[in-house]
Amino acid sequence: MDNLGYNLKLFDDAKQLVMDKIGKLEYPSNHPFLQYPITPESRIIDTFALLQMSLGNESKIIDDLLKKCKSIEKGRFNYYRYIENVDELLLLFYVYYRIVNNNIKSQLIYEPVGLMDNKKKLEYSFLLYEEDCLLNFEVKTMICDPFYKEKGLTTKDGTILIKKFVNDVGGIEEVKKQFPKAIELSHSAYYSPFKKNIMKIIEKYEGRKQIDCKMINIGFVCINFSTSLEEFYTCLYHKEKGFFKSLQWGNLDALILFTLDAKNDIALKNIYQMGYIKTVLLTDNLAVRYYFEKLELDNYISIGKKVARDVYEIAQKNYGVYQIFNREGFLNIIPYDAKEMDIEDYLSYLKGKKVRYDVHEE
Repeated sequence: MDNLGYNLKLFDDAKQLVMDKIGKLEYPSNHPFLQYPITPESRIIDTFALLQMSLGNESKIIDDLLKKCKSIEKGRFNYYRYIENVDELLLLFYVYYRIVNNNIKSQLIYEPVGLMDNKKKLEYSFLLYEEDCLLNFEVKTMICDPFYKEKGLTTKDGTILIKKFVNDVGGIEEVKKQFPKAIELSHSAYYSPFKKNIMKIIEKYEGRKQIDCKMINIGFVCINFSTSLEEFYTCLYHKEKGFFKSLQWGNLDALILFTLDAKNDIALKNIYQMGYIKTVLLTDNLAVRYYFEKLELDNYISIGKKVARDVYEIAQKNYGVYQIFNREGFLNIIPYDAKEMDIEDYLSYLKGKKVRYDVHEE
């Protein structure tokens, strides 16, 4: 695969090595990796194989990540922890793939400690030799799946759902009158947990740096199966409730929102093109802009204090209205006003093998 040196024989060998390592770790029988290649979740092993090919046997990073992805808590497999650990892997690969393909000379440092005088451990860093700069990453995951959060939520196709984006705002009663049979999601507003996760990221970068080089500090919030990114725009930029302007961002240079599409290519190129990765750029300078363009982290929704106009307009919504999509084994949540022709096209896409990309980017 491009500069990662994709070769079918080497790839198959790397997959077998990864599977052998999983075998020695004695994963629980219900672990998704053990279903490879039957389920989409198990195909994360392909990502492990590509990293294994590039990092080589001398790196302990693959072993450490495989141990984390085992995701055992209190003697049992914990699906929530599994999602967190997989998100960390996917984002590591997203960045690493682009560093290699842009021939950026770097060194990957996994779980660095002591970069700041708070002595806290980050997820990973890349030492970029040409700039003598550390690109630091901290990752948080939010499980926003209504079918996971809501007890007894129906999966009936076409069911209308109403979701608050922030609490204590007006307009919701009028929406209920418009959709009298709709279900209001009781665990819908993620304002507080979203803000708490951002504050945890900021805390990792508190204090003074302990090494003599430039740093670019990045925080990822991975949003797992949300109804949309719109609610998180609202949390940030709502003119009354948004915390973007009031939050003390400290040493954080960028906050990046990341979510997967229904189908994804292994390099996650579709995520970038389809706008499933969005950046709040807090520190705007030439070095940051240069690397963010190379690493495909430049889908900016705000730069400094300036918010993109279309994003700001979307952020004034207090709620969203959706419908359940459940056809031929595919379950998702889509806009309530989706036309039947578009829904059928979407179903055909899901049943096919191709991954969608923004045609304007091709």
